[in-house]
Amino acid sequence: MVTRYNLSSNSWVDQTYELRNLWALAYLRDQFFGRIRTTSQCEGINSLIKAYVRKKDTLLEFINNMETVVSHYRNNERVAEFNSKYTDPVLVTSLSTLEDFAAKTFTRNMFREVRKEIEGACAMNTELVIQDGGKLYFKCNSFGVLEIDHVVEFDIVGGMLRCECLWFENRGIPYMHIFACLKHQHVEVILERLVCKHWTKNVKSDFMKSNVDDPSDSDKVLKCRLGVLGAECSRLMDVESKNSSDFVEVMNDVVNTITRLQKQGENPRNGNLDDDYVVDPLVVKSKGAPKKNSKFKQRRRCSNCGVTAHYNKCCPNVLGRIPKEPVDDDTEKISAAILTSSLRHDSMKNQQKMEKDRNIGGGKTPTSAAKSTFTDQVKTSSPGPDIPVCASTSNEESGMSSRTTESPVG
Repeated sequence: MVTRYNLSSNSWVDQTYELRNLWALAYLRDQFFGRIRTTSQCEGINSLIKAYVRKKDTLLEFINNMETVVSHYRNNERVAEFNSKYTDPVLVTSLSTLEDFAAKTFTRNMFREVRKEIEGACAMNTELVIQDGGKLYFKCNSFGVLEIDHVVEFDIVGGMLRCECLWFENRGIPYMHIFACLKHQHVEVILERLVCKHWTKNVKSDFMKSNVDDPSDSDKVLKCRLGVLGAECSRLMDVESKNSSDFVEVMNDVVNTITRLQKQGENPRNGNLDDDYVVDPLVVKSKGAPKKNSKFKQRRRCSNCGVTAHYNKCCPNVLGRIPKEPVDDDTEKISAAILTSSLRHDSMKNQQKMEKDRNIGGGKTPTSAAKSTFTDQVKTSSPGPDIPVCASTSNEESGMSSRTTESPVG
């Protein structure tokens, strides 16, 4: 390119070429970046945030949308972690032992890529070339492609395999050349140095264990302790719940441990933490009117003069009304109840008397003589001041008086 475009005298081209080991992929094959690139990471985040953020959003809407994005991130992480820990994939390759070990070690997404390399190893031809002490050198090539060979070094003492393609150093997972050498040596597990802890299921618990005793940040220590205890308890439940005797033994040990810690006065949640920590504030009701005191009862007032001793019906200040003694609410209620009860009693008594007269007359309608006798009894009886005269009787009396007045003198 320099020769074609005559750029040998360009200072920028010379400086960029001198730094080729920092940007050219051929010089970065043995560096592990966790599959993160500066451009791809920014483009991935921007494409995700674009669905939640708009130009016209206010600051409050932007914060709420960002919280939604973070919650989706965390939810996807929980779903992936659940699928990795509590589900078992179907084994499809001929190297079932290696595939099963990879399924129990790697997360579900990384296991799919490792399985592709195991499938590719089944079609690889492997030949032992040199054996130098504790090291073996293999030559691997794909089936039908004899002109391209890859040399793999197998350190038996150190338990490490290294291929000249540098795929493991760059991607973090063993390449098919390494799996072909493991197959050739009848190794049924993936060596420990070939397992990148970034892609394993227990990467969180291992990270938390390394930060449990960090005294610089008390909140970080607390979260790490909770995470480690939760992860180990989950493993304990999965293992010990399958056998009844083991379950009883572990349950007794757990109960005894908790009892011992409680007796010692230790609180595992706040151990070795500062006593001055912020707690949740007290809940204060800030909306709505305060509740009224049920013991306080507002007394009724007269609508005419505003006094609480009487009502408008018995107000002595009304013109032409005879003043009455003030009556309390309770006294008035009792008087009304007594009056209602007496009226009901007299009405039932009169009805029973009429039914008795009807039975004496043979079950027929009372005669005029019986009616006149009943009317005379009502007239002669002196009703009390609170008991009104029957409406029918008063009507008959008024009718009889009118007829007596209208009849001519004989």
